[in-house]
Amino acid sequence: MLSRNKKLMLDERNGENLKNIVLIGFMGVGKTTIGKRVAAKLKIDFYDTDEAIAKCEKMPVHVLLKKKGPRYFEGAQRFAVSTLAQNEGVIISTGGDTVTDEFNVAELQKNGILVWLNATPETVYKNTRHSISKRPELEKVTLTELSEMIKKREPYYEKADIVISVDHDSIDDVVDKIVTEYKARMNK
Repeated sequence: MLSRNKKLMLDERNGENLKNIVLIGFMGVGKTTIGKRVAAKLKIDFYDTDEAIAKCEKMPVHVLLKKKGPRYFEGAQRFAVSTLAQNEGVIISTGGDTVTDEFNVAELQKNGILVWLNATPETVYKNTRHSISKRPELEKVTLTELSEMIKKREPYYEKADIVISVDHDSIDDVVDKIVTEYKARMNK
């Protein structure tokens, strides 16, 4: 059943499908925080692939990875992505490595506009230094090592339709940029 807001948005688009906004980028760039604010501003639903995996598996993703390994996690991630990507006109925040899997990219691109939230290693370090327990792969990582990790992921993130830097803008400014870009693409 469509919410009243989605019905109004569909009516404005003459019944055309609404694209999802899919936030991609390295961990700690603010995908979840920014995604929730974009969803609130557009009055649409917000989903997080890591939260969907955790809910389905009944454990946080970092625990799932440790207990069941990367192969199992990949399957759980594919299931979450393919399920969430079936929505229309929602925000989907992805885990930092989600788009390293071509299956996930293809699923998300079917009905999504990929938005890369780009940040420098310094910004990622600042944003993640207090959440190492949820991001054990960053424990004891130097800024140089973090920079190399981000650089390895950049070819995957470059598949995005829109790139927005989060380094120098406030969260509200980033949200406004995403909303503006989304509305411009939906009105073409």
